[in-house]
Amino acid sequence: MFEPRVNPDNPEPRAACALLLDTSASMGGRPIAELNAGLQVFADDIKENTLARKRAEVCVVTFGGRAQRVSEFQEAQHFQAPMLTAGGATPLAEAILLGLSEIEQQKNAYKQNGLEYFRPWMVIMSDGTPTDSDSTIRQAVDALRAAQARKAITVFPIGVGDEADMAFLSTLSTARPAAAMRDVKSFAKFFEWLSVSMAQVSVSNTQVSSDAGLEQSVQVALPPTDEWRSA
Repeated sequence: MFEPRVNPDNPEPRAACALLLDTSASMGGRPIAELNAGLQVFADDIKENTLARKRAEVCVVTFGGRAQRVSEFQEAQHFQAPMLTAGGATPLAEAILLGLSEIEQQKNAYKQNGLEYFRPWMVIMSDGTPTDSDSTIRQAVDALRAAQARKAITVFPIGVGDEADMAFLSTLSTARPAAAMRDVKSFAKFFEWLSVSMAQVSVSNTQVSSDAGLEQSVQVALPPTDEWRSA
């Protein structure tokens, strides 16, 4: 079984972020090109913060035809943006279950190594409607909402373009409705926002003890979303 990588020589508390990215056929052409460019912006920007580059850890899960982990959790200073391609259906629920598993394994690795950590983030970006079976969708939504009820994760659903199922995406977060991205040209601005947001969380003085029960949230003011979000 896959064991998340944790650098035991880095004693800094960790801020894990799982990126669940739609790579279905509808993302072909300009959307996937803009998504790849945005990921590269994120990879470059987050390395600029001397503390966040050691504390933030990033994992990428894609869902296009099938859900798969294309980049395992690793410190931001080592994160290389994967080159994504588009094709297939939209198994979003399968990706959620995989993302939850990846986060749980990573948290277990932190605990085993005596590392403190911030509440993990899950960013879910989709331009359509999930094509999973009804039972898989129910399982994924229930598991995601249960994790949030335990204060074990913070979820940011993002709808891309006019065909995104904003109603479904909004069911994924218990704290906020899904945000609509202005257009695919906004991917770069979104990932700039994410880089700054992760950096702000990473430099916070509030972290979760490795032996904590309910995980505590980090109350930091995130930057405005005006540059990438639809009104």
